Amino acid sequence: MFDKLKLKSKGSSITAADPVVKAGAEPTKKSIYQSRRNFGVNIGACFVLEKWIFHELFPEGTDCELDAVTKVVKDKGKDGAREAFENHWIDFMNDDDWKWLQEHKVTSIRVPLGYWEVDGGKFTNGTRFSKVKDVYQNAWKIFKEKFVEPAGSHGISVLVDIHGLPNGANGNDHSGEKSGGEAGFWNSQDMQLLVCDMLRFIAKDLKKYDNICGIQIVNESEFANNPKRQERYYAAAINSIREHDKDIPVVISDGWWPDQWAKWVQSNQGEGQSLGVVIDHHCYRCFSDDDKKKSPRQITEDLDKDLLTNLNNNGEGVDLMVGEYSCVIDGESWKRDGAQDQRDNLVVDYGRKQSTLLSQRATFGSYFWTYKFQSGNGGEWDFKTMVNKGAIEPLTVRDSVPDENIRNERLDQVFKAHCDYWNNENPKEKYEHDRYKQGFEAAWNDATAFAKFNGSTIGRVYPWKIARLQEHIKKHGSSKHLWEFEQGYQAGLVEFANS
Repeated sequence: MFDKLKLKSKGSSITAADPVVKAGAEPTKKSIYQSRRNFGVNIGACFVLEKWIFHELFPEGTDCELDAVTKVVKDKGKDGAREAFENHWIDFMNDDDWKWLQEHKVTSIRVPLGYWEVDGGKFTNGTRFSKVKDVYQNAWKIFKEKFVEPAGSHGISVLVDIHGLPNGANGNDHSGEKSGGEAGFWNSQDMQLLVCDMLRFIAKDLKKYDNICGIQIVNESEFANNPKRQERYYAAAINSIREHDKDIPVVISDGWWPDQWAKWVQSNQGEGQSLGVVIDHHCYRCFSDDDKKKSPRQITEDLDKDLLTNLNNNGEGVDLMVGEYSCVIDGESWKRDGAQDQRDNLVVDYGRKQSTLLSQRATFGSYFWTYKFQSGNGGEWDFKTMVNKGAIEPLTVRDSVPDENIRNERLDQVFKAHCDYWNNENPKEKYEHDRYKQGFEAAWNDATAFAKFNGSTIGRVYPWKIARLQEHIKKHGSSKHLWEFEQGYQAGLVEFANS
């Protein structure tokens, strides 16, 4: 009962993020990393092992990381096991990998981590990994030195994905430990409190890095029609992070129902504030029985209507990302409509359609699953293969910034159109059209600062618009026509992108 009350008190109300930019200030390198639109990839099977991707650390008869590390410790001792695991982490990425990612316009990596690796295994008490925590005593240090730091030197951000939670956030074994098909994490108040303590440490320890773009507090949360347990944990986890970092985006799982969590963010987001939360959706079209009944062409066509659609109030005020997707379509689908004979072309069509829609709808970015495999390549699961095939396309990156003449020309055009429309719509209304102009200029300046950093684009538009709106109110006062500033800000981003 005490744990339940303690957890509930931690999440009784949610601490909003600080404004993404201080009044009158330009975007910083750190704020750009945290807010730009990303073209990313997962570093799967490195810190959270998956046998089908990298099998060398799995002794015979083991299928999940807990079983594997327990058996390796038995066979080699703790020191031998630690050496084997550390070699795996250290050797996973090399200089050529980082150069390849940078050259192919990758802006971010999502790194799945297990709770057992954070701060050298210090958050394993009472968990299944407690007996083998010594194997992981250097894991956190290696993560920072071999992933966070080299990523930053190549202009790449890191999304810290707590992929493995104690007792499992879902019934699958890809979170490191088998839980008998049950998502035991949601039933354990003490485990949730343990993770909140861990998130507090992560927020404090990583704050010094500019290129941490977010902390993901759960991967693929179990679906719940009534998500009270998830809501309680999400609130407590967000507040724990905010104790040490008021800026970092906090990523939550949508539990396979994005609209449910879009409404939750909207309902908890105070007027003039951003909660600082990003909703993670995963796009796979190879697992469900419904998808297996469709041909690849039909799957591709249906993306228009079933990928991040039908969101409450069109997702206003909500930042979305797709943390996992691939170009894989099930074998049953390939048997339909003669698709197998055109497989290469259809894979490219499917991947490009995803790329197009994700660039439009996943405002925070998207992360392909996954980067590399131990043996050869993973075909349609393999990022390099799909990029080289042209199935996965990076975001359009501009190499120059439009000059002041172009800005003035665009502003004059849209400002005149705005004034003419509303003056004709209601000639008696005393509009404040200068607010529209000021919104346009604020957006253009922000977009320019982002573009000067490796051609970046603002992805989390709402927090920036809200921050600049509050700045505008302090300078020019409030009004019933603040909507003109907001429309101007939106127009400024559109015109900058099209110039």
